[in-house]
Amino acid sequence: MFFKMLKSDLKRKRGLNVILFVFISVASILVFAGSVQIFSIITSEKTAERLCKSSDTIFWTLDTRGDRDEIREKTVKVLGEDENVTEWEASAIARIGIANLDFPDCDEKKHSYYLTSRTQCLSTLPHEHDLYYDTDDKPFYVPNGCVAVSVGVSLETGIKRGDILRFTTDSGYTYELKVCSIFKENTDDAVRRYIVSDADFEVLTRDCVRKYTSYSVCLRDASDEKQDELSEKLDENGVPTVTLSHSDNLSNDVVMTRIIAAFIILISVFLITIIFMTIRFTLVADLKSDEKEIGMMKALGIESFSFRWLFAAKYIAFAVVGGAMGIAAGLPLAAMLVNMFGPDSILPERYIMVLIGVLSVAVMITVMIAFSLFVMRRIKRISVIDAIHGENRGERFGKGFPMFLHKRKRMSVPLFLALTDILGRFKRYIFLIIAYSLGVAILLLVFNVRHSIVNPHYTRYWLYHDYDFSFGLSDEESDDISREMMKTGKTFYEVINDRFAEADIPAHIDVINYGGGYILHDDESITFIDIMWKDGEPEKYTYRRGGTAPRLANEAAMSAFTAKKIGVKTGDVIKVRINENNEDHTGSVENEHEIVITALIDYMEEQTPLLIMGDEYEGAYKWGYRWTGAVIDAPESEKPAVIEQMRDHFDGEIYSGKQAVSRAIGNFDRLFVLLEYGVGGAVLLVLMLITYLYMSIFIAEEVPETALLKSMGFRGISIKAEYMLRIALLLMISLAFGEVYIWTLGNYLFEVFMRQYGVSGMRFEFEFPVSFIVIPLLMLGCFLLTAAFTLRGIKHIGIWKISEE
Repeated sequence: MFFKMLKSDLKRKRGLNVILFVFISVASILVFAGSVQIFSIITSEKTAERLCKSSDTIFWTLDTRGDRDEIREKTVKVLGEDENVTEWEASAIARIGIANLDFPDCDEKKHSYYLTSRTQCLSTLPHEHDLYYDTDDKPFYVPNGCVAVSVGVSLETGIKRGDILRFTTDSGYTYELKVCSIFKENTDDAVRRYIVSDADFEVLTRDCVRKYTSYSVCLRDASDEKQDELSEKLDENGVPTVTLSHSDNLSNDVVMTRIIAAFIILISVFLITIIFMTIRFTLVADLKSDEKEIGMMKALGIESFSFRWLFAAKYIAFAVVGGAMGIAAGLPLAAMLVNMFGPDSILPERYIMVLIGVLSVAVMITVMIAFSLFVMRRIKRISVIDAIHGENRGERFGKGFPMFLHKRKRMSVPLFLALTDILGRFKRYIFLIIAYSLGVAILLLVFNVRHSIVNPHYTRYWLYHDYDFSFGLSDEESDDISREMMKTGKTFYEVINDRFAEADIPAHIDVINYGGGYILHDDESITFIDIMWKDGEPEKYTYRRGGTAPRLANEAAMSAFTAKKIGVKTGDVIKVRINENNEDHTGSVENEHEIVITALIDYMEEQTPLLIMGDEYEGAYKWGYRWTGAVIDAPESEKPAVIEQMRDHFDGEIYSGKQAVSRAIGNFDRLFVLLEYGVGGAVLLVLMLITYLYMSIFIAEEVPETALLKSMGFRGISIKAEYMLRIALLLMISLAFGEVYIWTLGNYLFEVFMRQYGVSGMRFEFEFPVSFIVIPLLMLGCFLLTAAFTLRGIKHIGIWKISEE
């Protein structure tokens, strides 16, 4: 009987069955991929530690600042005597630049931002710590005459296995190296490596002036304080460390992986919700159409629970078959997504991926079957009386209904029918409104995430108060500026500002000095913190409500993320130890201060919080400066003209703020474009299928009413208009809910998601045309087109269709 019911049900409503089956299959695939993504993200750090044997800190020593063997002996002694050091490995490494590299079919200058965003180095394969794996998650070997490049370099420059990379040494000799492997770079986020054999390294770096010995060190206690203690010991023992970098798992690739995983989960939840609503709607419709048969069978004494299994035959079969397809397709899709959006992430073992995915899909199938049986409880309410008279055969317009056709004035008949149907039977449309509003929210979400991040205003979280322009100067222009800096003693930004003034270009660059210090906690622990002061324009920064820009020497604004974490609020006093100038300004000394926090600022900390000191503060030891504004001093409408003025005056590439942000985070932008069009298109397609499904059921249920309207003289076009107006009104209601979701709950979730990157207070940037006009009109057009396609069968409905009634 079960298979007979299944066969009979599949023959009827074939279009609806296809849509439902597609939903279940796609949801199973996404659930599998999403669960593997989540597991991969959660375990990525442990996986890297286990497979790559990641060190806790990496520092370099400059061998040319003294005797190489002597420096090595001192370093080995410090590491051997430090009880906190458990293991370490030394290897040779050499810094290189764009001038040393020539990629085939690639303009290095156009990719200069990416290629210089990390320290580029030539190195050999490590043997014990910070190991590397290829794109198949396997160890690899680099023969003589070959080079291995990272996945990021391969994606950015287009170089692939078998291509020739030309390397020019510092003394001018050029060597051709064949790319033998593409590897995942998931250990040190500060360095971009090109790996060659040991023999080739000696030849290529023989005349290199920036050659180091790199030490990968494992610590019992890997806190910032202990790492700083080790650095100080090395310095005290005469070991010249030029850089101290910490292994950082929070790379751009990790960010991208987490974003795509979040959206996969979101789409999975959306599809599962749609599936449950569709199952309920179709089951209720089926029960209504078959209530006479059910009533007669119950009169014969057949138990209602047996009916549930029979009527659930289709949904059980779809869940099992769709789940099996999800498991088969989910495994390669999960691996593809991890490698595509997190190319440096190492996949979990295959058996773990299969186990996680199968369990997730099995849970979804079980819940789906249980839900189907739960919905069919209404079979208990069907009796023999329903078999004779039918259930729910009331009139469409009740006696007390507030709208009447004969009393309408200027309202058209189709609009009147659409309004009365929605208002009179609103419960019928609740699930469709939920589906539409969720779809609207997802479409708005994928757009607003991209709009808010690829946006000059986003740079305020990097301490830019204005970001109106950026530039990439030609080699000749850069050399000319360097000569002027050497001649006058001025900094780069001072030379640029002078040239702006000479050319009457209304623009300037703002900078702020920076140094370092520590927050002192009551439990005697410390937190390293950046100290910013002077020369910037603190009053231009966007502080949290209730805060004011610091003025006095003992006042400061603090980054909000760490302030919240340690319980600091505006008006509180904290103790800090700041690295400041000594009396004769020949060195530095650490001094303790009590600082009043006058404001909190939302800032991308990257594990290092921030203090912006008051205008009167001037004693910190200056490590350097950082840009805080690229400002065009003109109204917004005139800024494009100023950009053109810059392009005429400077030799190189000049970018507007939006162009510069898009260029700086190009990997993110590519991801967001894919999410915006891929996810957005998928959600829109799902909603169109939902519209087709619901419209088909509406038309089937309302055949008697449609036939009656035709017999009264209403034309087919008026009846079709009523259905289309009904969909339009439901969409308008859903759009209102969707906008509320995105600007309340969506904003909250966006802020919570971005907290993992050391920033709080991130909100969507308000945008009007696309969010409130383009997306609603796009959805309206797609839904009306779907409705028009579905309504073609109305012309075949006539008065004879109601003869049974």
